[in-house]
Amino acid sequence: MIRALTDDERCFISGVAARLDSQACNRLMSDLAIAHVEAELADGELIRFHLDGYEHPHRGGQSLYPVEGEVNDADGSLISLLLFADPADRLYELEYLRWGDGPLQKPNWPSLKFVPDATPAGGNAA
Repeated sequence: MIRALTDDERCFISGVAARLDSQACNRLMSDLAIAHVEAELADGELIRFHLDGYEHPHRGGQSLYPVEGEVNDADGSLISLLLFADPADRLYELEYLRWGDGPLQKPNWPSLKFVPDATPAGGNAA
C-alpha cells in the first residue's frame, strides 16, 4: 500500500540531503517533494519510493547515499538507516537495518545521528 512519508522519514532524508554537495542535495530534495512510499517487507524494514511522474529503471542496480543514519529501536537495539538511489541518482529505497535480535519495533527518532556527520564545503547542514 502506497502512503505518504512520515515527518520522521522526511526529516531523515532532509538531513542526508543537507550533508551532500549542492547538486545532489537539490536533486534529493526535489525527489522528496514528490515522493510516496510503499513497504516492501511486512515489518517495514525496507520501503521503496514512488516519485510522481517518474518510473525507476528496471535494470542497473542501486547506489548507497554517502551518509547513513543511526537510531535506537524501542528496546535500545541499534538501527542503521540506509538510503539508496536508483541508477539515475533518483531517490529509490530506505532500509532499516536492525542489529539486534527480533523484528523492527519502533525507531526512537530523537536518537537520530548521521554517519558521517559532516557537511561538504558549501553544504547546507545546520
